Amino acid sequence: MNLPSRSEIILSTINKFYQINVTDSDEVVKYALQQLLQHWSGVLEAAATASDDELFFLNCSRAFLTNVFTVAWSKDLFKNDHSFTRQVLRTSFDLLINHIDIYTKKTTTFLISNINLIMVLASGLISILWCSDIDLFNEYEYQLLLAMRKYVDQDFTHDDLTDGIISFVWNLSDSTILIPLLLKAGYAKSLIEWINTCQTKFREEKQIALLSILLNMIRHDDGIDKFRALNTLNAIQNVPIESSQLLQRTMVYILLTDVNQIELESIQILNMLVQLIIDAANSSNHRYDGSHICEPLTVLTKLFYNDEILIDILNKPKIQSILTPHSFIELFISLLIKFYENLSVDRSALENFTCTLILNILWLISFHQEYYHIIYNNEQLINIIKSAANNEKKFIDTFMPRTMKNIQQAAIEILKNYHEKF
Repeated sequence: MNLPSRSEIILSTINKFYQINVTDSDEVVKYALQQLLQHWSGVLEAAATASDDELFFLNCSRAFLTNVFTVAWSKDLFKNDHSFTRQVLRTSFDLLINHIDIYTKKTTTFLISNINLIMVLASGLISILWCSDIDLFNEYEYQLLLAMRKYVDQDFTHDDLTDGIISFVWNLSDSTILIPLLLKAGYAKSLIEWINTCQTKFREEKQIALLSILLNMIRHDDGIDKFRALNTLNAIQNVPIESSQLLQRTMVYILLTDVNQIELESIQILNMLVQLIIDAANSSNHRYDGSHICEPLTVLTKLFYNDEILIDILNKPKIQSILTPHSFIELFISLLIKFYENLSVDRSALENFTCTLILNILWLISFHQEYYHIIYNNEQLINIIKSAANNEKKFIDTFMPRTMKNIQQAAIEILKNYHEKF
C-alpha cells in the first residue's frame, strides 16, 4: 500500500480552508487563519521533498493563506479582537524566526516567496499594535532584525528577499515604540549606507521607501541623535528627486535641524505638508501615500516651535490656496475632536501621538492674540482641553519627544493662557 507523501498530507489539511469567504462567521475565519499559520511550517518543510506536481500545488496554496488574511481584514477581526491579533502576529514571527537561516544560506525561490508573504502579512498587523504590545519583541525578534539587516547590507542584486525586508522594516519603523529596537540592531548606520548607494543597490520603488524609513526613525529622539551624527542631510541627496521626495527631504531637514535654525524657504513645501495632512485626515485609516497623519503633523509641530515661522504662516492670506488662517486653525480643532474621542492607553501609539501633536500646535497658537479666540470660543474644544488637563482618560505617554509637551502638559498650558487672557 502506498502511503501518502508529506506534501499530500499537508495539502489535505490546508485545502479545507480554500473556500473561506466574508459570509463565514468570525469564529470560522479566525480558526481557519490560526490553522493555516500553524501548519505553514509543514508547507515549507514539505517543499524540500515534494515532486514537481506537489510543489505546484504547494505554491497555489499560498492563495488560501492570503485569502483568509484578506477576509479577516475585511471583517475587521484584527481591529476588534486584539488577543487574536497578538496570537496571529506571534505565530507569524515564530515562522520567520524558525527560518532565520534563509538570510545566511542559499535557498529556494519557493522558500523566499513564502517568507516574503509572511513578512507582508505580519507587517500589516504591526500598524494596529497597541502601545503595550512592545512585549511581543524580544531577543529572538532582535536577532531576526539583525539577520535581515546584514542580508540587505551584502546584497547588490536587487533580489526579492531584499525587497521584502525593506517593506517589512518600513512597516516596523512606522511604530515609534519599535525605533529603539531598530537602532539597537544597527539600522541607522546601514540605512545611511543604503541611501548612499540606493541608485545601484535598490529598485526604484525601494529607493523611495528608504526616505520613509528614515522619516519614521527620526520621529523618535534616539533616532534624531543617531542620524545627526551620520551626515544624513548629505546622504539624502542621493535619492532621486520627485515631488514627493522633495517633501520628504524637507521633512528630514526640519526634523534633524535645531528649531531656531530652520529656514522654510518655500511656501510650496508648507502647502504640500498641509495637503498631506488634509488627505490623511480624510482617509479611513488616517494615512495617505504611505504616511500616517502624525508624520506631517510632527514636522508642522516642529516648525511651529519656531515662533517666527508660526507667525509667518498664520499671517499668510491663504494656506494651500483654500485655507485662511482661521480655517487652518479650525482644521486642527476638528482633528483633535476626532482623535481625542478614541484616545486610550490601549490604542495605537500613532493615534495617541496625533493627539499630542495637535494639542502642542493649539498651545503654540494660543499665545497669539489675533487667533486665540478661535480656540477659546469653541466649547467642545475647551471641554476636551479640560479633560486632557485632568488626565481623565488616564493616558500614559509611551513616547514623548523631548522638544514637546505631553497631552496633559499642553492642555494645562492652554488653560493657563486662557485664564491670563480672560
